[in-house]
Amino acid sequence: MRILCLHGYGMNVDVMKRQMAALMKFCDPSWDFIFLEATLDCPPAPGARAVSAGPFFCWSRDFRPRSMESAYAAVDEVFKQHGPFDGTFCFSLGVTVMVGYLLQQVTLHPVTPLPVRFGIFCSAAPVLSVDPEYCHSIFGSLSPEDLQCLRSTEDDRLAQITEPARTAVRALLRVTDILEPIIRLTRKDLLHRPPLEIPCPLNPTLFKARLSIPTLHVRAKNDAIGLRETSDLALSFCESKWRQTYEHSAVHNLPRSPAEAQEMAAAMKWVISKSQMSKL
Repeated sequence: MRILCLHGYGMNVDVMKRQMAALMKFCDPSWDFIFLEATLDCPPAPGARAVSAGPFFCWSRDFRPRSMESAYAAVDEVFKQHGPFDGTFCFSLGVTVMVGYLLQQVTLHPVTPLPVRFGIFCSAAPVLSVDPEYCHSIFGSLSPEDLQCLRSTEDDRLAQITEPARTAVRALLRVTDILEPIIRLTRKDLLHRPPLEIPCPLNPTLFKARLSIPTLHVRAKNDAIGLRETSDLALSFCESKWRQTYEHSAVHNLPRSPAEAQEMAAAMKWVISKSQMSKL
């Protein structure tokens, strides 16, 4: 059982292995976790230096569609060169990259099976579009008045932007405001860009593709509401009959207590067993 793992922002393989240490004690020994490390240097995530001297990496530093496209292409290359993989295990920005990549595959190759049969997605950050047409439908046709509101970065004026851009901006900033000390990007950094270079969260109402594989969606019950909302958004892109959720007490992390780690491992076993059914 080969499982491709993608870490979060400001981490590396050593940090992710430490993050998963409690969980691994309850995982089936036949599960082979293969860790993919991002290539872009960035500041460390909180607590990362206590585990590793670095360097620390991320999949994107600016989250522009072109940058995210490069991250999706890197994942695609790993599947082609080092596959097959049975499933994937991702954390935070790793979820952004993997879910975005898999949805891209569903859109581009609707009759081709996905390169994994299950997904375990933990503390998801927003899933971002790299499709120029989709991004244009959200931000590319804003009126001059909407653009003025957008570039004000003020909540009361952002609330005046027409849909669907208003919902996209809200989804983006609910997380950016929380993670600004980590990613070193402010509202101004994101919104004072040409419209088609603004990170563009996928809206499940507008974007219809879904992942028809068993998925486990893990989040921290004590995370800030914006982070819990993005976990729910990632869940909405997966078929309801094949998904399960699990909530734990560690803040934007993986379970640390033996009891919660055992519970999460049991949920993982459910997802993996579903992926091995003959009919999906």
